[in-house]
Amino acid sequence: MKKWKPNRTALLYVVTLLVATWTGQAFGQENCDQPPARTDVYTNVGLLGLTVTNLGYFGNSFANRNPSGEYPLNSNVEHVYSGGLWVGAVLPSGEVRVSTGSQDANGVGEGDEIREFDLIGLCPEDGLNIISNSQNAPNFSLNALATQHIECNFNDYAVPESGGHEALGIKVNMRTLAWSNPYADDFVILNYRIINITETDEYAGDELRDLYLGLWVDTTVGNTEQTDPYDSGAPVRWIFSDDFNGAWGAQGFVDPSHTPENDPGIWMAYEHDDDGEEGLATSWIGYRLLGTSEEAQPDPGQSPVSYNSWRFRGVPQADDWYFDPDNPDEPVPGKYQIMGNRDFDVGETQENNYSIASNWVSIISTGPFPSLAPGDTISITFAVVAGADSLSLLDNSKIAQVAFDDGFSIPAGPPSPILEFGFAEDTVILHWAPGDSLDADGVELPDDSPLRSPEHHLSSATGREDFQGYRIYRFQGNSFTGDPYEIAEMVAQYDIVDGRGFDTGLPPLNEAGHREFVDTNLLDGFPYWYSVVTFTAPNELEQLPEFQSGFNENGMLVFPGPGPSASGSEKGVGVFPNPYRAASLFDSHTGELELGRKIWFTGLPARCTIQVFNLVGEVVKTIQHDDPALGMASWNTLTDAGRATASGLYIFAVTNLDTDEVQRGKLVIIK
Repeated sequence: MKKWKPNRTALLYVVTLLVATWTGQAFGQENCDQPPARTDVYTNVGLLGLTVTNLGYFGNSFANRNPSGEYPLNSNVEHVYSGGLWVGAVLPSGEVRVSTGSQDANGVGEGDEIREFDLIGLCPEDGLNIISNSQNAPNFSLNALATQHIECNFNDYAVPESGGHEALGIKVNMRTLAWSNPYADDFVILNYRIINITETDEYAGDELRDLYLGLWVDTTVGNTEQTDPYDSGAPVRWIFSDDFNGAWGAQGFVDPSHTPENDPGIWMAYEHDDDGEEGLATSWIGYRLLGTSEEAQPDPGQSPVSYNSWRFRGVPQADDWYFDPDNPDEPVPGKYQIMGNRDFDVGETQENNYSIASNWVSIISTGPFPSLAPGDTISITFAVVAGADSLSLLDNSKIAQVAFDDGFSIPAGPPSPILEFGFAEDTVILHWAPGDSLDADGVELPDDSPLRSPEHHLSSATGREDFQGYRIYRFQGNSFTGDPYEIAEMVAQYDIVDGRGFDTGLPPLNEAGHREFVDTNLLDGFPYWYSVVTFTAPNELEQLPEFQSGFNENGMLVFPGPGPSASGSEKGVGVFPNPYRAASLFDSHTGELELGRKIWFTGLPARCTIQVFNLVGEVVKTIQHDDPALGMASWNTLTDAGRATASGLYIFAVTNLDTDEVQRGKLVIIK
């Protein structure tokens, strides 16, 4: 069907006629300090690490090494560059406006210049807040909907840096929800509640008509150790143009080949790397429209959802129809028209070939919604989903859909315990509080008390204690190449004696009344991940399966080594490996035993200063060590200025900060 195009003269007349309309008046609270911008927050309880901000966008455009869309967490495999909410509407005057949280931009700096949400006019109580429904979490709250519940507010008031953006006058409450449970740890749900706040004491308010809501996402897949997105001078740079994109759509609106079997209502975009970076980045990423608070109302027979994809830098340059200076006689659809064009950009079309690898960005949008009156709210919810392959991606997205349909209710058992670590030579000591049903005065603790967890946790489904035992996982290496449950070793399992399961009993209690597990025969200075998870027994009477807590609820990377002493070990302060031979570039990327990346100082006092000198007496590195549990500290061989050290002989001195005793030694670096 041919799309309607406006007459150029008429379009210019409409634009001229609308100059009298309001231009981004600041609504809401005044005379208060706005909350700080937060760009340092990311989900870290499940397998998908996603940066979220209170500025309208998610992902960090690789501005830092925090997870932007890392999956699995701690794997160095990234999937998201940037993404954000789009809201488009028509004012009563007929003017079309679109507010965007993110759009085509090369980096965070450029993105800040064009993003159209901010914190102007908000007060501190609107600041970003992180809570948890895990009862032993320090930020436990009965209001939390997930293991990690991140909530913030932002609005689309005119942002001076955005080049003339005209606001709709909306405030957005964004809830980011992540779960640690093994069956629900592959996705992050983004719930946006859009509020028309144009009605103030100074302004009568505008009804927003024919709304379209969407999520724009720039996905990109690769391994940050194989191709570096952080360093512009890296020998092998990140490749943005080798990704395949596509989408699945609902039955009856798209070609049947693009509707998965047993998922007829799906609307979901996806992306994966062309060659999987030689097996180092084979996972898939996608985002799924889970639902809205009210039904979209397209014309009869039309699709309620549009999926549009284009190459980077192809985003429309205006909210409404506009003219390209290079082709002044051909009007170009703006952002609003794209959001409602009913396109489904997959495969090869007359206009483009979407089936080839390129640097694709995309948006899933839905509408129209006839009206949003001043003070009214409408919500839209998406899930950012990851999976090992296309089938896993679909399965994981279906679980996200079920979670949304059930009001974000994810059944779970007892949370993972809060771990503490001790160290000895070739040994790691794990210990944790078991929880109790009574307080210090012998009074029954409330059902939701964190002091009950994990061993006296009460099931929300049955109201009875549901703890059955612990599983202890260990993984040797710095980074994960897959699901930690699949590649980590379960080194111990404990089960309460109740006639079900193995009846092994629980770990012993130490003098502090904590459960304790001692893992020996390890390698000092080598990286080990540990996690202690809880599990329940299947409940056939209540038709409940076994529930297990999440690996990343308490997963920790540690390096075993001897504990500290008052003046160093009996053997004195030492260093290993010595001589140090620099690992090859290939070896440093294996993700296995990466001892070659570190020089370890051992036999250290609990509080000390380590200084490394070259042969002319210059200090090349200073390390402050303060650890009551571990008598070791590592050096990555970089100088204090961040430069690589040269081959040669170096002198080190360790000063005990409690006794002022100094111990010295020599080390050799060979490159």
